[in-house]
Amino acid sequence: MPDGKHTERVQRFRKSRRERGEREMNIWVSAPIGAAIDREIARGRYRSRQEAFTHALEAMFAEKDCNVVT
Repeated sequence: MPDGKHTERVQRFRKSRRERGEREMNIWVSAPIGAAIDREIARGRYRSRQEAFTHALEAMFAEKDCNVVT
């Protein structure tokens, strides 16, 4: 059974992100891509999958220089 406080925290988090103009999107990736992302996280290039996805999307669509944690 879900914890009520956890649910409220998640709702507040999502609301704050929406207020900043961000959108939540769910995507499916192939096993090789998922493994490659996980390897880069393990190596310390990214702190999270979200950071890795954001970097890739910015590099592809925003055409701006992306700083990466190394």
